Amino acid sequence: MADKPFQSPNKGAQAGNGVQRPPGKNAPTREMVLARFIRLCATILSSPISQEASALIVNRISEIVPVDRAVLVQLRGKNKILSVTGGGAAAQDTSFADAVDMVRDRYQGQLSPVPVPQAERNSKSVHLWRVQQAMGGTSILWLPLWLDRDGKLPTVYGLWLERWHGQPWEAHDIELLQHAALFLGHGLSRQRPVIRSRRRLMQISVTVMLLFFLALPVTSSVTAPMRVLADRPHHIFAPMDGILKELFVQPGQWVEAEAPLFHYDARVLDKRLDEAHRNVAVARAKLARLEGAAHRDREARAELPVQQLEVERAQADVAFFAKQQARAEVRTTEPGVIVLDDPDALVGAAIQTGQAVLSVADPSRTKVRIMVPASDVGFLEEGARVKVSLDSDPLNSLPAVITRIGFEVKLSENQVPSVLVEAVWAEKNAEVKPGQRGIAKIFGKSTRVGMQILRKPLIWLRSLIGI
Repeated sequence: MADKPFQSPNKGAQAGNGVQRPPGKNAPTREMVLARFIRLCATILSSPISQEASALIVNRISEIVPVDRAVLVQLRGKNKILSVTGGGAAAQDTSFADAVDMVRDRYQGQLSPVPVPQAERNSKSVHLWRVQQAMGGTSILWLPLWLDRDGKLPTVYGLWLERWHGQPWEAHDIELLQHAALFLGHGLSRQRPVIRSRRRLMQISVTVMLLFFLALPVTSSVTAPMRVLADRPHHIFAPMDGILKELFVQPGQWVEAEAPLFHYDARVLDKRLDEAHRNVAVARAKLARLEGAAHRDREARAELPVQQLEVERAQADVAFFAKQQARAEVRTTEPGVIVLDDPDALVGAAIQTGQAVLSVADPSRTKVRIMVPASDVGFLEEGARVKVSLDSDPLNSLPAVITRIGFEVKLSENQVPSVLVEAVWAEKNAEVKPGQRGIAKIFGKSTRVGMQILRKPLIWLRSLIGI
């Protein structure tokens, strides 16, 4: 060390509170202290992270001067205690931390080391008094780790140094620490490259990969329940009002042309037809009687044309009721498979003229009916591709193409507001029976994976917060 004593940057600083004592037989020489100091500074300057440099200072400062405990203090910010001798987490809300905070505020602008005087036991300095009374009497030295003699560079760190059992701080130790503070301060303040841990690097890598995945282009798609229906079936309507007495077919049954489908309850028609036949016989008998009397009776001759009309009317009633009786048995004009939801509900039911009773469909001609939720209708376009997965064969899919998009919003079987969409098979040989159910995936325009995944959660969030 230099023979000339160090001039304190702060003229009003105290030089120490003890008398310099000669070193003992085992005391380290100046050369040993200088070598230790150089090694400490080199280790601090080469440390890759500031936390390691902080730990080195508080744990190895005792290699230069005797120190029982060292605390590295940050002069600005909330977390004042950065490192403590021995390591471990530094608590910021203890009585000791309050004492450090008091000393830090008291000597905020100080550039030279200051032995902290004995505090009084009052409400303001009770925390500092407790620290000084502990360990058989604690002598505290406040050592700012200054960076510039003229104070142009602000001091960032300070050291709280303790000697226990009443051992005072001597002048030569304070002078040595004053010189060391400059190097320690620059060692802590040195700009260090950011070295990220493997875990942090893994987190960043996963985040980048996730963002890259979410930004990938993908074809937008929506899924909705579907059902296979007959395409352009031959509908059977009720030819007249009446009661359906007997049903000759069952759903899925194949029928040929002119095969009987169902039969009305014809008892009323039979009775009316019998009455019409009797009326014809009565009218003809009366007509014959009038024709025989017309040669000699003027009134008979006048009544004869009226009776002829009455016979014709009675014959017309017979023809009408006979035709109605023939219509009581309904037949199909086209071969195909019977499409009917509930056959038991038809037997004995009253049906009206024009009511659709059942359908006869060609099983090779089917179409797809999809109930698309109303929130997904904006993705739909006529001609869009559809991939149909039937419940009977979920591992395979069949291609289809949208041909019609409805406008009216209705509730689906799952009570979801939906729009009716129809599609035809892209392959002509698609052998799918009417009535089968499954899931249809409708493809739209290109979008990003993130938007495809997060679109519905964003819709739910928007409806939740009311934006």
